[in-house]
Amino acid sequence: MNDLAAIPVAAVLLHALAVRDVPGFLELDEDFVIAHPPHLPQDKALDSEHIILCAPGYVSGSVAEYTGGLYARADEGYDGSDYCEIEMVYEAQPGSDLMAHAAACAEAVAEWFASRRTRPESSGDESGADDTDEVRTSTTGVC
Repeated sequence: MNDLAAIPVAAVLLHALAVRDVPGFLELDEDFVIAHPPHLPQDKALDSEHIILCAPGYVSGSVAEYTGGLYARADEGYDGSDYCEIEMVYEAQPGSDLMAHAAACAEAVAEWFASRRTRPESSGDESGADDTDEVRTSTTGVC
């Protein structure tokens, strides 16, 4: 158990994302992990669609302290300062198995990003036109 006391929850979350080839980073000021699409550099991640992984009160704490409550929420970003919630991507079931929660969360995050990449192509008309602008407008229009 002493080994777990030295491992931060954020490290477990970042590792789980890396296993799924999803880039992420720790947002120290807010105490959560941010996942973003692989094609975006970290400094642009908050300007577009990204996912916040949060275990309230535990991200900077150790694995040994984790008692549950991990969730991942997709947000749309505007200039890195304003955000609009798109949808909840993952919520942990009760229990304190952080490793299982992190793996399931990372899988849900990877699947969510993958579905966003394929959405514009599948929404094109018969000519194969890409409706990216139309999809983006309808997504951000909710905000």
